[in-house]
Amino acid sequence: MSKIRVLVADDDPASLALLVRVLGRAGMETVAAEDGAEVLANLKKSPESFDVLLMDLVMPRMNGFQVLRRLKSHAQLRHIPVILQTASNDPEDIQRGMEAGAYYYLTKPFTQRVVVGIVKTAAQDIARIRVLHAEVERSETPLSMMTGGTFRFRTLMECHELTNHLAKVCPDPARIVTGLSELLINALEHGNLGISYKEKGELLERNGWRAEIARRQALPENRDKWVEVEFARLDDRLRFEVRDQGEGFDWQAYVVPNPARLFDNHGRGIFMAKMDSFDHLEYRGRGNHVMAEVML
Repeated sequence: MSKIRVLVADDDPASLALLVRVLGRAGMETVAAEDGAEVLANLKKSPESFDVLLMDLVMPRMNGFQVLRRLKSHAQLRHIPVILQTASNDPEDIQRGMEAGAYYYLTKPFTQRVVVGIVKTAAQDIARIRVLHAEVERSETPLSMMTGGTFRFRTLMECHELTNHLAKVCPDPARIVTGLSELLINALEHGNLGISYKEKGELLERNGWRAEIARRQALPENRDKWVEVEFARLDDRLRFEVRDQGEGFDWQAYVVPNPARLFDNHGRGIFMAKMDSFDHLEYRGRGNHVMAEVML
């Protein structure tokens, strides 16, 4: 497996040197930048060469929020995970950053363990996103002509296949595939199989997530459970509705930024889907029915 490559930006030489040293000790490759303009120059020069951007919020020439706006408007750079480091733990500042596209945060002062952990989480997320994008690019299913349909799946493999096929109905498959994957996997793992938020974090930590999904699917009470996905092409939008057979969950806590989950190794997916993939997303009832729309 190739090394995680991180672009680290901080206008304070001591902080920059410390971050480079910490990440280097963890086996990662780093490139240093001293301000936002240098960040953009590095990224535009080689858009696919970095896995994570670790950036101070307050920098000369161009601050973190200005860099985020530029990244989100750039087709090749909008998916790179951005970790903002800041001395402020004000929830409003953190919410502003997450709504701008920084789904990972470091609040100063931070420990080496926290730095390495959040960078690894961000790198794992972008690796999964790149796989989804590559798969949807290879797919040749002519679903762009489809006006509607209802689909059911049971397994994780079926979930991935359906995600890739349905993404092709959209004008920008790379935009939709990540968010659609989050919604469908959530319906399977949390909905039908009852894997809790805490349990998923522990499973990811020890690389046991896929094995646990397979184990739970084999249980008698889960063998006949399925997730239903309904697609409709309307006059001005595409609509996806996902229903699982679970008991639902407290979805209100996941469609908005939550500073309490900033350092967790998961838990950003629904909010990221709402911000990056769909023009409208809402959960209904007790949380086992979600509707997402893409405007045409």
